[in-house]
Amino acid sequence: MLELGPTGNAEVCEECACIEIDCLVVVAFCCSGEKFIAIEVEREIEAEIATAGGQALALPANVADEQAIGAAVNRAAAELGGLDIVIANAGIGGGGRVADLTLADWNAVLATNLTGVFLTTRAALPHLHARGRGQIIAVSSGAGRQGYPGMAAYCASKFGLQGFMEALAAEVKADNIRCGILMPGSIRTDFGGRSAAAKGTDGGGYLLPEDVAASILHQLRQPPHAWAQLVQLWPFS
Repeated sequence: MLELGPTGNAEVCEECACIEIDCLVVVAFCCSGEKFIAIEVEREIEAEIATAGGQALALPANVADEQAIGAAVNRAAAELGGLDIVIANAGIGGGGRVADLTLADWNAVLATNLTGVFLTTRAALPHLHARGRGQIIAVSSGAGRQGYPGMAAYCASKFGLQGFMEALAAEVKADNIRCGILMPGSIRTDFGGRSAAAKGTDGGGYLLPEDVAASILHQLRQPPHAWAQLVQLWPFS
């Protein structure tokens, strides 16, 4: 069983763009004595984690760059002696109606949101196999189960992410690696072209970043005989 308590040996490769959510996930782990490698985040995260009593190293890298993300994952494993968990949360919005969407914009969204998960996961798998166990959590979106106008590229990337993760789960189950998807609804952050402050005053229902962090931790803390393959988390009010 992968221990998530104060064991000091559960290293994490955390690739993220929406830093509000990822900081909370990292801090939650670090409060339990875990160590982190954070990929594609600002250096300020190291100070936040240190303040919370944890240890971390930020490794800026583009998850869509095969060489860069491969080198970052390998360094992560070398720095902490291996990897136990991958949280794939890198993402960009890239709105636009199909008639107006450029190929460059389309490719940029899929490169980060889908290809980036593939490249990160592929780089991490040898290290998880070396451990003899592991967990991979990919953060999707409500746009991964329903299409929205003006979000064709984003929706396509998130629908594709679910198919990728389900196929990966079937491939690595025998290797004692669990793959899960978290599908949250709208979150009160700056993601998507609107500020968290604006979202807090528009009367809409939003999740908070800590809600998403708690759900990720819930998936990771399942006992060995249980598998939270797909968690859908929606605002209630």
